[in-house]
Amino acid sequence: KDVVRIPWAPTEDPAGKGSSGEVVWSNARQEGYMTFRGLAANDKAKEQYQLWIFDAERDEKFPVDGGVFDVGAATAGQGGEVVVPITAKVAVRTPKLFAVTVEKPGGVVVSKRERIAVTAAVKG
Repeated sequence: KDVVRIPWAPTEDPAGKGSSGEVVWSNARQEGYMTFRGLAANDKAKEQYQLWIFDAERDEKFPVDGGVFDVGAATAGQGGEVVVPITAKVAVRTPKLFAVTVEKPGGVVVSKRERIAVTAAVKG
């Protein structure tokens, strides 16, 4: 009953421009997944995507790390769907925004948010 489904909103960043998909999240289970169509392939030797979960009960400067992931050229090139499990590093109490950034390989502890590919705002 607590599952939320939120569509991604692409930004002007080239990685996310024109992409679509959604976030599915269960607060009770502390798990979920993300789907993407049209998210640009990344060169994992140079950069990776990283999910951030902004929790209304935490300082906005320190969102919860939701894990790093890659999008392969074959999947992106064919417009195929990518499904990525969410691996929140700490408990999320009241999610208000999910955001995917482009970061260095392995991800970062605190994002400078210089490249945000897509966002999904929780309504209500």
